[in-house]
Amino acid sequence: MSSQVRLLLLPRARCMFDEPLQVKVAGLRSRQVVTLRARATDEKGVMFSSMATYEADGSGEVDLQRDPSLSGTYTGVQPMGLLWSMRPDTLHKRFIKTCSLKPHVVRFSVHEEKGGMLAEATNERLLVGDGVIRRPVKDGNIRGVLFTPPEGFGDEKRGI
Repeated sequence: MSSQVRLLLLPRARCMFDEPLQVKVAGLRSRQVVTLRARATDEKGVMFSSMATYEADGSGEVDLQRDPSLSGTYTGVQPMGLLWSMRPDTLHKRFIKTCSLKPHVVRFSVHEEKGGMLAEATNERLLVGDGVIRRPVKDGNIRGVLFTPPEGFGDEKRGI
């Protein structure tokens, strides 16, 4: 890996599942062509992946909010393209996520044209926020789970 190339996940590497993620690469050569990859494994052990090729700007940066993918599992300007274009590495498999308490882990990496990895970063996408309480519910034949916000959540809005 190149020590000068940085893969940035903004606003942070740990976020809620539905929170937008900004992916940036810095420290590349001017106009360098690189491939960004994303990989994740579901709860059944099936690997999902995506990839896109980009050309760095004159400053040696790639910003998925600004720059178009030239080829890959999607093309054009798609800030979240590496996430929504993930496909199973094994045909006819679907993504399985049944445990909401474990984060969905996505590994991002940047590769030069000849395949060498330049940088990598890991994103944890949470389905349940910190402090949320999970309570199983049983009432007759009804079964479910109740998720409640942490103590004090929203108190400032109610003036408590």
